[in-house]
Amino acid sequence: MSSAIQILWKQALKTFGSRRNAGYKLYQQNFDNLWNLINKITAEDVKVDKQILDFVKVQSAPMCVIVVFENRDMTIAIFMLKHGVTMPMHDHPGMHGFLKVISGTVEINSFTLKTNGDHINMNEEIKAFRHKPITLHKNSPACVLTPQDKNLHEISCIEGPAAFLDILSPPYGVDDSGKGPGPCTFFKTVNSKPCTDSGDIIEEVQLLATEKPPGFYSHNLKYTGPPLM
Repeated sequence: MSSAIQILWKQALKTFGSRRNAGYKLYQQNFDNLWNLINKITAEDVKVDKQILDFVKVQSAPMCVIVVFENRDMTIAIFMLKHGVTMPMHDHPGMHGFLKVISGTVEINSFTLKTNGDHINMNEEIKAFRHKPITLHKNSPACVLTPQDKNLHEISCIEGPAAFLDILSPPYGVDDSGKGPGPCTFFKTVNSKPCTDSGDIIEEVQLLATEKPPGFYSHNLKYTGPPLM
Protein backbone atom coordinates (compact mmCIF):
# COMPACT_ATOMS: atom_id res chain seq x y z
CA MET A 1 0.00 0.00 0.00
CA SER A 2 1.39 3.41 -0.98
CA SER A 3 2.17 5.94 1.75
CA ALA A 4 0.67 9.45 1.69
CA ILE A 5 4.03 11.02 0.79
CA GLN A 6 4.55 8.49 -2.02
CA ILE A 7 1.11 9.31 -3.45
CA LEU A 8 1.94 13.01 -3.24
CA TRP A 9 5.32 12.46 -4.95
CA LYS A 10 3.69 10.54 -7.81
CA GLN A 11 1.18 13.34 -8.36
CA ALA A 12 4.00 15.92 -8.28
CA LEU A 13 5.81 13.93 -10.97
CA LYS A 14 2.62 13.82 -13.01
CA THR A 15 2.17 17.59 -12.59
CA PHE A 16 5.74 18.77 -13.14
CA GLY A 17 7.80 15.77 -14.26
CA SER A 18 7.81 16.42 -18.01
CA ARG A 19 8.24 20.21 -17.96
CA ARG A 20 11.53 19.96 -19.88
CA ASN A 21 9.84 18.19 -22.78
CA ALA A 22 8.78 20.11 -25.86
CA GLY A 23 5.13 21.04 -25.68
CA TYR A 24 4.88 20.64 -21.89
CA LYS A 25 1.75 22.20 -20.47
CA LEU A 26 0.83 22.66 -16.82
CA TYR A 27 -2.67 21.23 -16.55
CA GLN A 28 -4.86 22.91 -13.95
CA GLN A 29 -6.48 19.61 -12.98
CA ASN A 30 -3.09 18.09 -12.12
CA PHE A 31 -2.18 21.24 -10.18
CA ASP A 32 -5.47 21.14 -8.25
CA ASN A 33 -5.08 17.43 -7.49
CA LEU A 34 -1.58 18.09 -6.12
CA TRP A 35 -2.93 20.89 -3.92
CA ASN A 36 -5.63 18.61 -2.55
CA LEU A 37 -3.08 15.91 -1.74
CA ILE A 38 -0.57 18.19 -0.03
CA ASN A 39 -3.38 19.52 2.16
CA LYS A 40 -3.70 16.03 3.66
CA ILE A 41 -0.01 15.60 4.52
CA THR A 42 0.84 15.48 8.22
CA ALA A 43 4.07 15.55 10.19
CA GLU A 44 3.64 11.83 10.82
CA ASP A 45 3.53 11.15 7.07
CA VAL A 46 7.12 12.41 6.69
CA LYS A 47 8.35 11.39 10.17
CA VAL A 48 8.84 14.88 11.53
CA ASP A 49 8.49 13.85 15.16
CA LYS A 50 9.26 15.31 18.60
CA GLN A 51 12.85 14.06 18.45
CA ILE A 52 13.55 16.02 15.25
CA LEU A 53 11.77 19.15 16.47
CA ASP A 54 13.64 19.03 19.79
CA PHE A 55 16.91 18.85 17.85
CA VAL A 56 15.88 21.90 15.79
CA LYS A 57 15.35 23.80 19.05
CA VAL A 58 18.87 23.26 20.38
CA GLN A 59 21.13 23.33 17.32
CA SER A 60 22.67 26.64 16.27
CA ALA A 61 21.21 27.21 12.79
CA PRO A 62 18.01 29.29 12.49
CA MET A 63 16.59 26.71 10.08
CA CYS A 64 16.92 23.00 9.31
CA VAL A 65 16.14 21.50 5.90
CA ILE A 66 15.25 17.96 4.86
CA VAL A 67 15.34 17.30 1.13
CA VAL A 68 12.77 14.61 0.40
CA PHE A 69 13.26 14.56 -3.38
CA GLU A 70 14.95 16.66 -6.02
CA ASN A 71 15.54 16.40 -9.74
CA ARG A 72 15.77 18.91 -12.59
CA ASP A 73 11.98 19.36 -12.61
CA MET A 74 11.09 19.85 -8.96
CA THR A 75 12.10 19.83 -5.30
CA ILE A 76 10.18 18.42 -2.36
CA ALA A 77 11.64 19.56 0.95
CA ILE A 78 10.78 20.13 4.60
CA PHE A 79 11.85 23.41 6.21
CA MET A 80 11.94 23.80 9.99
CA LEU A 81 12.27 27.23 11.59
CA LYS A 82 13.19 27.85 15.19
CA HIS A 83 10.75 29.84 17.30
CA GLY A 84 10.98 33.57 16.55
CA VAL A 85 13.03 33.12 13.37
CA THR A 86 12.07 34.82 10.10
CA MET A 87 13.13 33.39 6.75
CA PRO A 88 14.16 36.58 4.89
CA MET A 89 12.13 37.83 1.94
CA HIS A 90 13.16 35.94 -1.19
CA ASP A 91 11.89 35.11 -4.67
CA HIS A 92 11.09 31.95 -6.63
CA PRO A 93 12.14 32.75 -10.22
CA GLY A 94 9.80 31.16 -12.75
CA MET A 95 8.45 28.75 -10.15
CA HIS A 96 5.16 27.25 -9.16
CA GLY A 97 5.05 26.19 -5.53
CA PHE A 98 3.07 24.92 -2.56
CA LEU A 99 3.77 25.46 1.13
CA LYS A 100 1.98 23.25 3.68
CA VAL A 101 2.58 23.75 7.41
CA ILE A 102 2.75 20.42 9.25
CA SER A 103 3.84 21.59 12.71
CA GLY A 104 3.84 24.86 14.64
CA THR A 105 2.54 28.18 13.33
CA VAL A 106 3.98 30.62 10.80
CA GLU A 107 3.04 34.02 9.45
CA ILE A 108 3.63 34.61 5.76
CA ASN A 109 4.01 37.98 4.06
CA SER A 110 3.64 37.49 0.30
CA PHE A 111 4.52 39.94 -2.46
CA THR A 112 3.56 40.11 -6.13
CA LEU A 113 5.90 41.93 -8.49
CA LYS A 114 4.30 44.93 -10.18
CA THR A 115 5.96 43.97 -13.46
CA ASN A 116 7.42 40.65 -14.50
CA GLY A 117 10.76 40.63 -16.25
CA ASP A 118 14.09 38.87 -16.50
CA HIS A 119 16.35 37.97 -13.60
CA ILE A 120 16.72 40.72 -11.02
CA ASN A 121 20.23 42.06 -10.53
CA MET A 122 21.86 42.66 -7.17
CA ASN A 123 21.14 46.14 -5.73
CA GLU A 124 18.33 46.63 -8.25
CA GLU A 125 15.15 48.24 -6.94
CA ILE A 126 11.79 46.80 -7.96
CA LYS A 127 8.16 47.59 -7.20
CA ALA A 128 5.79 45.04 -5.72
CA PHE A 129 2.47 44.71 -3.95
CA ARG A 130 2.33 43.30 -0.42
CA HIS A 131 -0.63 41.09 0.41
CA LYS A 132 -2.31 40.82 3.77
CA PRO A 133 -0.23 38.53 6.00
CA ILE A 134 -1.66 35.10 6.65
CA THR A 135 -1.18 32.80 9.63
CA LEU A 136 -0.84 29.09 8.90
CA HIS A 137 -0.82 26.00 11.13
CA LYS A 138 -1.12 22.27 10.55
CA ASN A 139 -4.85 22.47 9.82
CA SER A 140 -4.49 25.31 7.28
CA PRO A 141 -4.61 24.61 3.53
CA ALA A 142 -1.39 24.97 1.58
CA CYS A 143 -0.59 28.39 0.17
CA VAL A 144 0.31 28.66 -3.51
CA LEU A 145 2.77 30.77 -5.48
CA THR A 146 3.20 31.10 -9.24
CA PRO A 147 5.69 32.93 -11.46
CA GLN A 148 3.24 35.86 -11.58
CA ASP A 149 1.39 35.76 -8.24
CA LYS A 150 2.82 35.96 -4.69
CA ASN A 151 6.23 34.93 -6.00
CA LEU A 152 8.12 36.60 -3.14
CA HIS A 153 7.57 35.89 0.52
CA GLU A 154 9.03 36.01 4.01
CA ILE A 155 8.07 33.44 6.63
CA SER A 156 8.11 34.03 10.38
CA CYS A 157 7.82 31.28 12.98
CA ILE A 158 5.42 32.50 15.66
CA GLU A 159 4.97 29.14 17.37
CA GLY A 160 7.75 26.69 16.98
CA PRO A 161 9.76 25.05 15.92
CA ALA A 162 7.55 25.19 12.85
CA ALA A 163 7.83 22.75 9.97
CA PHE A 164 6.41 23.10 6.49
CA LEU A 165 6.53 20.95 3.38
CA ASP A 166 7.48 22.71 0.14
CA ILE A 167 7.06 21.64 -3.46
CA LEU A 168 8.80 23.93 -5.97
CA SER A 169 9.05 23.56 -9.73
CA PRO A 170 11.49 24.10 -11.29
CA PRO A 171 14.02 23.91 -8.46
CA TYR A 172 16.50 26.68 -7.72
CA GLY A 173 19.48 26.49 -10.07
CA VAL A 174 17.30 25.71 -13.10
CA ASP A 175 15.22 28.30 -14.92
CA ASP A 176 11.83 27.57 -16.42
CA SER A 177 13.36 26.73 -19.81
CA GLY A 178 16.00 24.47 -18.29
CA LYS A 179 18.73 26.50 -20.00
CA GLY A 180 20.35 28.27 -17.08
CA PRO A 181 20.44 29.06 -13.38
CA GLY A 182 17.45 30.30 -11.45
CA PRO A 183 19.14 31.77 -8.37
CA CYS A 184 17.38 32.79 -5.19
CA THR A 185 17.45 36.57 -4.62
CA PHE A 186 16.80 38.19 -1.26
CA PHE A 187 15.11 41.56 -0.72
CA LYS A 188 14.50 44.25 1.83
CA THR A 189 11.84 46.96 1.84
CA VAL A 190 13.14 50.48 1.25
CA ASN A 191 9.85 52.33 0.87
CA SER A 192 6.11 51.67 1.03
CA LYS A 193 2.76 53.34 0.69
CA PRO A 194 -0.65 51.96 1.66
CA CYS A 195 -3.10 50.69 -0.92
CA THR A 196 -6.83 51.07 -0.34
CA ASP A 197 -9.76 49.29 -1.94
CA SER A 198 -7.43 46.64 -3.35
CA GLY A 199 -8.74 43.41 -1.86
CA ASP A 200 -5.98 41.63 0.02
CA ILE A 201 -3.26 44.00 -1.28
CA ILE A 202 -2.34 46.37 1.53
CA GLU A 203 0.80 48.17 0.31
CA GLU A 204 2.82 49.09 -2.73
CA VAL A 205 6.46 48.61 -1.79
CA GLN A 206 9.88 49.44 -3.18
CA LEU A 207 12.23 46.50 -2.71
CA LEU A 208 16.01 46.31 -2.95
CA ALA A 209 17.69 43.10 -4.11
CA THR A 210 20.33 42.11 -1.57
CA GLU A 211 22.65 39.29 -0.59
CA LYS A 212 21.37 36.65 1.82
CA PRO A 213 21.62 38.04 5.36
CA PRO A 214 24.84 36.63 6.88
CA GLY A 215 23.12 35.49 10.06
CA PHE A 216 20.63 33.29 8.24
CA TYR A 217 21.80 29.80 7.35
CA SER A 218 20.51 26.24 7.53
CA HIS A 219 21.49 22.81 8.78
CA ASN A 220 20.70 19.83 6.56
CA LEU A 221 19.07 16.73 7.99
CA LYS A 222 18.50 13.33 6.41
CA TYR A 223 15.03 12.30 5.30
CA THR A 224 13.92 9.29 7.36
CA GLY A 225 10.29 9.08 6.31
CA PRO A 226 8.65 6.44 4.09
CA PRO A 227 10.52 5.68 0.85
CA LEU A 228 9.20 7.19 -2.36
CA MET A 229 10.02 4.21 -4.56
